[in-house]
Amino acid sequence: MNTIQPHAGQGAIARFLADRRLILAIALTAFIALYFWTQSRYPALDEKAMMGGDTNMGGIAFDQIVEWLPNSGVLWEIAVNSVNWMYTNWKGMTFGVLFAACALTLFGLIERRGFENPFANAALGAAIGTPLGVCVNCAAPIARGFHSAGMRLETTLSALVASPTLNVIVVSMSFALLPFHVASIKLIAALSFVLVGVPLLTRILGKSGYREEALDLAHEKLDDNRDWLSRKLEALRPLPVPASDIDSWSKAFAWLAKTFGRNLLFIVAVTVPLMILAGVLGSILVTLFDWDEFRRTVGVPKSEIMILLAMIGIACLAIVLPVPIAFDVILAVILINAGWPIKFVMPLLFALGCYSIYSFMIVGRAVSWKIAGGMMAALAGLAVVAGVAASYADKYVVLQAHEANMAYLEGSTLDRPVAPLITVAAEGPAAKSVTYQPVGPAIDHTGKGTVSALSSQKMVNAGADAETGFHRLLGPEIGLDVQPYPVGIDVLEPYLMFWAMASGDIEQDGWVDLAIARNPSVGGLQLFSNREGTFVEVPIDLGPLADQYVGSMAFTDLNGDSLPDLMLSNFLYETSILWNRDGAFSHKDRTILPNGNAGLVGAPAFADLDDDGDLDFIAANWTMGTVGNNADPYLLASQDRIFWNEGGERFEAQELTGIPGESLSSLVADIDLDGRPDIIIGDDVSTADKIYLNKGGRNFVLARKSDGLVPYLTTTTMSFDMGDIDNDLREEFYSAQIAMPRGIAQIGDRIQDVPSIGYCEDKDFNQAPVSECFVEARNRSLPMDLGHSRYSKCGEITDPTYRGMCAAVAAIRRSGYYYDTQYCGKLADFGEIFVRHCERAATERFPDAKKAIEELDYVGGIRRRNVLLQRNEAGTFEDRTEDLAVDVPGWSWNSRFVDLDQDGWQDLFVGSGMIYHRGTVPNAYYRNQEGKVFLREEARFGLEDGMPTTSYALIDYDRDGDMDVIRPSVVTQPIIHRNDAPSGAAFWVRLEDSIGNRAGVGARIIIRTPAGTKQLREVRQSGGFSSGIYPQAHFGIGDANSVSEIEVLWRDGSKSVLTGPFAANTELVIRRR
Repeated sequence: MNTIQPHAGQGAIARFLADRRLILAIALTAFIALYFWTQSRYPALDEKAMMGGDTNMGGIAFDQIVEWLPNSGVLWEIAVNSVNWMYTNWKGMTFGVLFAACALTLFGLIERRGFENPFANAALGAAIGTPLGVCVNCAAPIARGFHSAGMRLETTLSALVASPTLNVIVVSMSFALLPFHVASIKLIAALSFVLVGVPLLTRILGKSGYREEALDLAHEKLDDNRDWLSRKLEALRPLPVPASDIDSWSKAFAWLAKTFGRNLLFIVAVTVPLMILAGVLGSILVTLFDWDEFRRTVGVPKSEIMILLAMIGIACLAIVLPVPIAFDVILAVILINAGWPIKFVMPLLFALGCYSIYSFMIVGRAVSWKIAGGMMAALAGLAVVAGVAASYADKYVVLQAHEANMAYLEGSTLDRPVAPLITVAAEGPAAKSVTYQPVGPAIDHTGKGTVSALSSQKMVNAGADAETGFHRLLGPEIGLDVQPYPVGIDVLEPYLMFWAMASGDIEQDGWVDLAIARNPSVGGLQLFSNREGTFVEVPIDLGPLADQYVGSMAFTDLNGDSLPDLMLSNFLYETSILWNRDGAFSHKDRTILPNGNAGLVGAPAFADLDDDGDLDFIAANWTMGTVGNNADPYLLASQDRIFWNEGGERFEAQELTGIPGESLSSLVADIDLDGRPDIIIGDDVSTADKIYLNKGGRNFVLARKSDGLVPYLTTTTMSFDMGDIDNDLREEFYSAQIAMPRGIAQIGDRIQDVPSIGYCEDKDFNQAPVSECFVEARNRSLPMDLGHSRYSKCGEITDPTYRGMCAAVAAIRRSGYYYDTQYCGKLADFGEIFVRHCERAATERFPDAKKAIEELDYVGGIRRRNVLLQRNEAGTFEDRTEDLAVDVPGWSWNSRFVDLDQDGWQDLFVGSGMIYHRGTVPNAYYRNQEGKVFLREEARFGLEDGMPTTSYALIDYDRDGDMDVIRPSVVTQPIIHRNDAPSGAAFWVRLEDSIGNRAGVGARIIIRTPAGTKQLREVRQSGGFSSGIYPQAHFGIGDANSVSEIEVLWRDGSKSVLTGPFAANTELVIRRR
């Protein structure tokens, strides 16, 4: 006998203490369980609950160790999904195996392992399984250990199902993230199966586990039927040792080591091969199964029989997939948000994660295939029943809830502030124009025209002794007074990210001026004249445009008069060019561009695409973003265009042929090195990023994956840029997207559960009490969180303004998901823009876009990290992102190469964060280490704070010889990072071209220093996000005192070489006439 038999009068505690083995086995089991729960499982579940529907997912895994590559083949995708599944589950599986060995060791010492009542045994299993907190795959080896230790069958099977379905955090996530009736039905179904279904199932399919003699007979029968491998594995189990032989602690420790070790070896040998097999089978299924086609298919059946068959099919598919814990809840949130009918989501939600092919194999081998198959069938059937119940409940819940939410629109209005634009500039002297002196370098010019040069006086940095590289200021400190006016509308796309600004010298006095879009609550923009480092607001006659939301804008010279004109794209209104007349703009003097039904030009770019000497306008369009797009972000309204500049302030529109997407960035660059400028357009939430290769004669063709130019781009693309990071005179390419660091532990304290806490605690941003600020910030976030196309919870919002906004969000989403515009008219009290927004959400989509993208061999995009591509000797691009350590800066937006520390190597500055989002990461300043790697040093240089950044301007606003950063904000005044302590000198080059486009856009500039170093810049007005760029080349030259040579490769092929020396910290203007 393997247990101690104490004297009859001995108490329970005495009997417990008499067996040292039992004490050690309990201690080991408790240690392993507590360590896993506190260090892995519950922190991970907390993070999943925090991220909700924004949790990273791929295949059947949350985590990624091997990267999926677009168009890489089925076998590679299966391998990636398999490895990532194993990586996602390795902690849970390790715990499962260790805990199973503990259970086998511990329960082997306990005589009583169950009750006579099968329902009591099932309840015991639920009590054991619920706190385990592991997925059904990880619980399978634990259940195997329970069974091998002699636990009753009802206890074993109940624990198996209870662990993933009744875990307290998973249940809490269900009620927090899912509609109440959906979460309730899932919980009731799980409890019913665990407490009632399991005992009934074991009684029907096999009586083992009800009585001791029946259990013994079943085990004897099982032993007789075991195959050769099973008998060999069972031989690994340790033989019983009488308790009387363990008469010291040393012997107890030796017994534990030997027994636990052999039990562990037994569990590993039995379960791990099946775990790997299950992961591979699940990966094969999820890879070969077309979810998008399935989604379309299940939406077709209308008869009750066909709908029921579709539900059965979903349940049968879900019941076999070996997914990680909480995957079912997260996927259900995503599918509901994407508009899936609840009758199809519910079977998936219940069946996914409560059982799997792995559990089936474990139960089949350990108990019986009949019981394993019976469990699978019963759970799949219960999933269908839950789907039917949810469907009937849903009709009532949806109707009642939606009507109640729409009722909040009655009498709801936005208390929009009155903020008229100024009509007269503040009194004060105009800026003293920067003076340039002719210089007489040796100039070797080949090609059109003649070239001359002028140089500014040397610029001096007054803050060279500063302790940090950058000093943070708020806008009013330098004259940029842009009131935020937050009233809740700013949490709705496009307002939460399109914080438009543009930089340009509108008065041609040498000082860079700014335009900043105003908060959507008031609309319009503010124009600021730079008066020698201090800004003064100047009038701009916007007329009816003053009340419209400016989504994007840029200063660029489109009529060749050397004055930058102003491109405005106002959300759901018009895209127009306001012509610069001696530094002034008026809506009366504008050209409206025919941009179809696009919401706005989300990614404007300007370049001379047809070699005619003027700038053409690439309008990469955006209409809805992720709000109301029903997981189908291919709106025909967002078709991209080129507006060809025909001279005389006239344009001709040409639609580009690619599949439309929600464009956030467009870059002009010669990708195929044929001398013509190509176009790269980045689209959000899709793989529709496009590379248009310029074939001349205004003819563009889409690059294909098979062309081999670019391995891949990104999936949620926000920003593109190019820059030479290693000074080899070849530019690298950077594509930025949502690229969150992988887990809180990896990034320390950079991730914030609620980003507005960081804003509220910053006294520069918030003067109100922190608690008051936080409540207000939370209220502003609720409409997007609680406004849903079907399951809105607007009634939970107490503030009437935000409650009404929540209802407006629900109406817009309903329009986009179900093409139901009947409620759009009710939004009129919020303003005409809301009515337009709601109606536009129902616009037509490109049919079967994802299939077309695959058939057309698009380049495709990867997920979860940014991409830095470097040219190889063959002229094609290779991925160097992770080698250079610029892969996961956060929720990336405007991303630009710029030498902020001016050491001669281009750095990378990534604006990051999402306002009111559950997790955000501060801006990333990647400091270039001589082209070999980048170090993230935003905190050290004073570029880190809690306010998200989507756009920014890079200009030397105070002309002290270094690059400053100016960030607009929807909830604060503009934020300025004044560069006070660069490590080296700078050199600036600006082109004035009377033969080609006036700013020399498209020209390439190479400088050389006396030490032999060389650098390259291309003059661009494209790339980035929502930040009109000033066409000027900035070079950091480190400790060099001068530049010895400048080479200009003009856009038309002409070449100029200017031999110096040219003094450091000066701006050189090169003119071609």
